[in-house]
Amino acid sequence: MASNPNFNEKTSALDVAHHYASQARNKTVLITGVSRYGIGEGIARAFAHGGASTVIVTGRDDTRLSLVVKDLTTDYPSVKFHPHKLDLTSLEATRRSANELLEDNTVPKIDFVVANAGGAFLGPRQLTPDGLESTFAINHLGHFLFVASLLPKLRLAAKNSAPGDTRVIVISSTALHISPFRFADYNFDGKIVPEDEAPNWAPIKEIFGFEEHEGYSAWVAYGQSKTANVLFAVHWNTLFSHEGIFAFALHPGGVKTRATDEVTDMMAKEQKAKLPDPFEKTIDQGAATALVAALDRELTPEKGVFLNDCQVTDVPPYADSKDKAQKLWKLSENLVAEKLGSALQLA
Repeated sequence: MASNPNFNEKTSALDVAHHYASQARNKTVLITGVSRYGIGEGIARAFAHGGASTVIVTGRDDTRLSLVVKDLTTDYPSVKFHPHKLDLTSLEATRRSANELLEDNTVPKIDFVVANAGGAFLGPRQLTPDGLESTFAINHLGHFLFVASLLPKLRLAAKNSAPGDTRVIVISSTALHISPFRFADYNFDGKIVPEDEAPNWAPIKEIFGFEEHEGYSAWVAYGQSKTANVLFAVHWNTLFSHEGIFAFALHPGGVKTRATDEVTDMMAKEQKAKLPDPFEKTIDQGAATALVAALDRELTPEKGVFLNDCQVTDVPPYADSKDKAQKLWKLSENLVAEKLGSALQLA
C-alpha cells in the first residue's frame, strides 16, 4: 500500500505532486515519449507542479517536442524543460541519445527516469532496423539500453540523496495478464513456446473476439512487452537497490489520449463495449500513479514493484519472478551486444 490509502483511480497527478512536493522540489526528471495531450505530458506537468527544477522530455519528433515544451514552459516558466531526441526503434540511435545526455554538463544528475514511451502496435508483425519485433524492441529493449546507459547520472543523484529517493519508473500495463515473457520465441519467429510461456487467450477472445491461433498476435506481443517492463524493474532492484536506486512498474489506467483513440478506432463497437478498463481517466489521473511510484518514500521494492490506481498490487508470478527477471536481463544484454557489437557497461 502507498503511504496515502486515499489515493485511487480518481486521484490527480497534480494533487500527488503537491502532497509529495518535498520529494519533487529541485529534482531533475527525465520522461520518455512526451507529446502533447499524452500521459508523458501529464507526468511532466505534475513534476513541474511539484517543484522539479529540470524536466527532460524525449521523443522522436523535434517539432512535436518543441510544441510540448512551449506549452509546459508557458505554464511553468520557472522550470527548465529540456527537449531531447530519442528514437527507440534503433538501438544505435538509442545509444547515441543516451551518450549525448551523459556528455551534457548542463544535466549533472538525474533523480527520476520515467520510461513512458511505447504502446500497442496493431497490425501484422513489424521488425525494427535491428531485426527485432517492434513491440518488444520499443517497449522493452530500447528502454533497457537507454535507462541502463544513464546509470552514471542516476548514481550521482543517489550519492547525494536518501536511499530510494532516486528511482526508475516504468509504464507497464495490466495487459501483462495476456502473456508471460516468451523466452522461447520473444521475436515471434514462429518457434514453439512451452506451456508456461503460452499466452492467456481468454481476455483476447473475450474482448477482441480472436480465437487462439498460431502465428503473430499484436496483443500477445504487447502483453509480453508489458510483462518485460515489470521484470526489468525486478532485476533492476536486485542490481541497484542497494545503491539507493529503486525501480517500480505500473499500470496508468485507461487514459483517453490520441494513442488510445487510434487503438479504439480500429476496434468494432462490440469490442469497445467489452473493454474491462474503459478509457475513462483524464491524462492528469493517468499520470498520478507514476507520481506516486516516483515520490512516495514509503514504497520499497520489498513491498512490491507494481502499482495500479496509485496503490501497490500483485501481478502473476511470472511477472515478478527474480529468476525470470535475471534471465530477461541477460537476454537483453546479449541482444544489445550482438546488435551493437559491444557490451553494455554497468560497473
